[in-house]
Amino acid sequence: MGRPERYLSILEQLDMRVFSILSIFLTLSWVATLNSAFAQDDPWLGLVPEVVHTEGGLAGMTTYRLYLYTPNETDFLVSCSGDDENPLVLESNAEPSWFQHEAATTAFATDVNPIFFAAFPEFAFDSWLTIGAEDNTAAVDIISLDDPSFAAFTAFEAGESIQVSGTIGSAWFVLPIPTNVEAIAGSDLKILVAQLTTAGEISGQVQCQIFLEGSNENEFRAVLPIGFACNDPAATNYNPEALNADGCVYTDGLNELIASHDLQLHPNPATDVVAVTFPESVEGAWIGSELQARSMNGQLVGAWTIQSQVQRIDVSEMAAGHYFMSVSGADGHTFSGSLVVSK
Repeated sequence: MGRPERYLSILEQLDMRVFSILSIFLTLSWVATLNSAFAQDDPWLGLVPEVVHTEGGLAGMTTYRLYLYTPNETDFLVSCSGDDENPLVLESNAEPSWFQHEAATTAFATDVNPIFFAAFPEFAFDSWLTIGAEDNTAAVDIISLDDPSFAAFTAFEAGESIQVSGTIGSAWFVLPIPTNVEAIAGSDLKILVAQLTTAGEISGQVQCQIFLEGSNENEFRAVLPIGFACNDPAATNYNPEALNADGCVYTDGLNELIASHDLQLHPNPATDVVAVTFPESVEGAWIGSELQARSMNGQLVGAWTIQSQVQRIDVSEMAAGHYFMSVSGADGHTFSGSLVVSK
């Protein structure tokens, strides 16, 4: 069975609106460019560690961003997929494989509403798949197809590793239209493909379809392995297939990453004065930074310059409610906590 017929077998289960979208997608081009050895300027996938979680419910986990790196600013990522000929594999050796926050509704970034981050700080580190977007404020419209035999996206949202190797295949994709701006590489020559929070090691591969310089007559399609974006042999996560050092980690393990710490607040609930205590393990990292209080809708309601490990702040003018406390400007570290103000 040819590839178009394989995907068209899904259409019997879909309404005419989806049929119209897929008809456009399937006619773009199914001629693959599956190279066993990629050229130096070919697209590639690279993991970048973003946040090391040291405290709270995410302690021991790391949040990674997976990017497709491309040679041109106008390169357009059309799809990420897998099937029996080109399996999609996204694995972690942790159990569960991925952190999935209970506020998430699907496997995709375009269903993440950042307004909830203030009330649920860990939601910002939810694991998701994407093409360019990091939340629902993006313009890009992501469409998905999932082989019912594998239900890969349902499994991923349940925190499981996924392997798709069926004849129907699974894919998430966008239409190559100008409004899907997040699918274009831009000046940094990369497109976001996933955010993954896990306590384990990540491995796998994804078939990526790219229109080089935005042209469907210049298609690149290949199964790309997932590795670290680190081409420095001195790094602990050196990847000889990488072409830059975006994701390098060195022997101290954390010096290129953001470390996440919990703030201790007492009393909590509070009515007038609160003592905010910073962890001794990162002595001085907070000095001169700004402690901020935000309401559940994200509004900034208070800010204080940090002068010492135990900072006393006046919250007597703040309305009764639940507030998200965080620190801005602490290089290499993030600090966060929650505060209840009562009257």
